[in-house]
Amino acid sequence: MSHAKTKLSLVVMACTLTFGGCMPGTIATTVGTGYVYEQKQDQKYKHNVERAVDQYQQDHAGSPCQHGEDRIMEPAIKIIKEHRLTGVNEVIERLDTIYKNESLSENVRAGALYNIAVLESRRKYPNKAKARDRFKQLYAEFPNEYRCIFEKSEWRDEMIKKQLLLPGETVDSFLKDARRDAERRMQ
Repeated sequence: MSHAKTKLSLVVMACTLTFGGCMPGTIATTVGTGYVYEQKQDQKYKHNVERAVDQYQQDHAGSPCQHGEDRIMEPAIKIIKEHRLTGVNEVIERLDTIYKNESLSENVRAGALYNIAVLESRRKYPNKAKARDRFKQLYAEFPNEYRCIFEKSEWRDEMIKKQLLLPGETVDSFLKDARRDAERRMQ
């Protein structure tokens, strides 16, 4: 073997031993860092869910609903907390299944629809269009349910401002549009 080939072989063997010895530690460190990061993300997410629940409770402390219609569904919150990536969608899908089951009572189906609307309006990236549509659906399809949230009040107007208005829209223009849409749905 020539002198250059011998040197190259020694360099390759030294690099292989050096990197080979470092790799298990590097892999373990990378995996450990990833695990710690994921745990921090889970904790942050759970904290954000708790904050959102607290905010909802604060917002609804002044609700005109006297019979707990607008209370938080604890099983839904548990699913949302435990499944960071899919929880909200899973809960919405389950609620939608309940809503569509016409063998259930109107108050159960209306409750499912109400909670879908709330989740759509309060998720991390709210879908105001879906939330608005679900509230209009609730108003039109279930005339004997959840009327307390639709009654004229400062609380109602504040919730509309906070959760449902689109850019450039006012509470009055929202209500006018919602009334027209609800009337169309009722016909």
